[in-house]
Amino acid sequence: MDAIAKDHVRRLPSLGAYLAVAVAGLSVLLAVLLTLVIERTASDDVATGIGVGLAELAGQTATRLDRGLFERHREIQLMANRLGRITDLVEVRAELDEAKNSYRYYAWLGVTDAAGVVKASSGGLLQGEDVSQRPWFQQAGRGVNLGDPHQAVMLAKALRNDGAELPRFLDVAFPLQGDAGYGVLAAHVSWEWARQISQAAFGPRNGDVEPLIVAADGVVLMGPAGTEGRRLALESVKRAQAGHTGYVIETWPDGKEYVVGHAASRRYQSSPGLGWNVLVRQDVEGAFEPLRHLQWRVFFGGVSLAILVSVLGWLAAGRVTRPLKQLTSAAHRLEIGTEDESAKVEPLTAYREVQVLGAAFNAMLGRLQSRRAELHALNTQLEQRVEQRTAELRTAFDRVRANEHRIQTIIESAQDPFIGMDLEGRIIDWSSRAESVFGWGREEVLGRTVSDALLPERFAGSLEAALAQFRHTGESALLNRPIERVMVDRQGHEIPVEVRIGLVSTGEQRFFSAFVHDISQRKEVERMKDEFISTVSHELRTPLTAIYGSLNLLASGMAGELPADAKQLLAISHQSTERLIRLINDMLDLEKIASGKIEYRMAEQPLRPLVEQAIRDTHAYGDDLEVAFRLEPGVEPRVDADADRIVQVCVNLLSNAAKFSPPGAGVEVEITLAGRHARVAVIDHGPGVPPEFHERMFQRFAQADASDRRTKGGTGLGLSICRSIVEAHGGTMGFHSEPDVRTEFFFLLPLA
Repeated sequence: MDAIAKDHVRRLPSLGAYLAVAVAGLSVLLAVLLTLVIERTASDDVATGIGVGLAELAGQTATRLDRGLFERHREIQLMANRLGRITDLVEVRAELDEAKNSYRYYAWLGVTDAAGVVKASSGGLLQGEDVSQRPWFQQAGRGVNLGDPHQAVMLAKALRNDGAELPRFLDVAFPLQGDAGYGVLAAHVSWEWARQISQAAFGPRNGDVEPLIVAADGVVLMGPAGTEGRRLALESVKRAQAGHTGYVIETWPDGKEYVVGHAASRRYQSSPGLGWNVLVRQDVEGAFEPLRHLQWRVFFGGVSLAILVSVLGWLAAGRVTRPLKQLTSAAHRLEIGTEDESAKVEPLTAYREVQVLGAAFNAMLGRLQSRRAELHALNTQLEQRVEQRTAELRTAFDRVRANEHRIQTIIESAQDPFIGMDLEGRIIDWSSRAESVFGWGREEVLGRTVSDALLPERFAGSLEAALAQFRHTGESALLNRPIERVMVDRQGHEIPVEVRIGLVSTGEQRFFSAFVHDISQRKEVERMKDEFISTVSHELRTPLTAIYGSLNLLASGMAGELPADAKQLLAISHQSTERLIRLINDMLDLEKIASGKIEYRMAEQPLRPLVEQAIRDTHAYGDDLEVAFRLEPGVEPRVDADADRIVQVCVNLLSNAAKFSPPGAGVEVEITLAGRHARVAVIDHGPGVPPEFHERMFQRFAQADASDRRTKGGTGLGLSICRSIVEAHGGTMGFHSEPDVRTEFFFLLPLA
């Protein structure tokens, strides 16, 4: 058995090996971390030192440029003040030659008259030339005395410059005021002046440190080859333009990374400056070369230290793990199933931790023996419970599957298509009836959105908006009520349908269930009915109009005096004809409203005059019924409405109120405000509206069935027309009725 244990131990690494490897790994990790810390710290220090040095160099160069500009600005300004008082051009030319000889970077000095013609110049160059179109001449008149460097073709020819590249000059110009008359003193300063200042600021330096002078618009005025004339959109340029002095590490258009110091030139004393910015760059590779040497030295030192510590750790681990080998042998005996006294370990005294571990091992062995018996009993009991629960789950699963099959059978046997969709509008269920109606197979349509597969493009947005509202508020006006919509089949044919949508919640999932009923036949019947009503109305209107005119002529006595019986029959015919004409007119109005052909001449206007006109139009009708109309004083709202249509609505409500009011009673009319709407109410004190008739009040041909109401006449179309007119104005219409006490019909219109 000991041989087996020893063989088993030989197949695995020892604890000493693990400890040695751990110590070595920690040493290597410490060396790497030390290298990274030193690298980071040194990198920051080196980068900061290089960056600060380059920023200071940029600032010194910018200061030198500002002072140089100030000196040229002040010198030309003083010379302009002095030459403005000299009228002798010979003396002026001598002054100019002396100034040019005194400063070697003056390429040309000249004085012009007010018209821009050079009157005197150094060396006689360009004398007599018209320079009125030169920028420096025009800018001097506007008070701008300095100009960015540029190439001067005319001056280069005069100087007989035969080089491949035209020289560049800096302009300094001041207007002359004095006895000699108005003109301009101008000086062309050679751009070599700026190069000399840059070289003086840098001195003998490493060749990879490069200065650049950048104009206010980001164009390089002076810099390394390939950069002059280019516009730079770099972080260093932006910081310099903002007036900051400092440094950044950035990648330039040539693909290289540089440490770039930046500074902005500032006006010096009376010189306005040109807003130049100075950049000084150095290649990152060259700047950080010393740092990389330091990193390698630190790394090799750390590796050497790690090797030394690993060897020491290996020796120490051997002494630490020797007592543990006895515990390992005892554990192996326990592993192969020996739980008697031979599996116990002898007391160990190497160090306290091992002694405690041996005692704990023996105690664990005793508990293990008792737990094994308990575990065997629990395992038997658990197997019995698993078998019982498995049987219960199988039964429950069978019930669920049978229930799902029953629900699916009900859905499939329904006459109407069934569609299930999730809260995003994607189809998740599709009945066979839906396949036959819309032409899409189940596998083809699952996962597609309803708006994409089943709705015309013009209606897709409204469904997506309704779904978004439901996801946001949890409510929707489309749920649990029939709604009429237009859907399309696979061939793109539109199908009018009535849809009833419900929300199904299974606890973890919510989705919409929709039953779709094809109403194509019903729509066709409605269309045929509308066409029939339209045809009958038009075919009856013409002969009725002629009959009505003839009856009016007879009633007026055009055919002579009629007997009393004939007059009575004539009156009855006249009233019946009027009723038929009103019925036909109402039917025509309904047809126009339903077909959308009715036109509304909308205009912003006060509402009260329209109500007053309706009262005047209905006054005679009220007098016949001994009913008085009274408009209550109140607000004067303005609405955007068709005056004739609103008067038509008011006349209908007033005539209805008068018709159902007892003789001698009054009808009140009120105009009030209800939020952002104007409210018009007509109140009578007649018998009121029966409760069973409330739901049908605004339907076509709707009339109460009581005999006393049939005697009042009417077509039953007026209120339906009125509500359509009000809704076309964006308003609503309703009523309140307390039988034999008070009945109020009202409508609301949006305020203008």
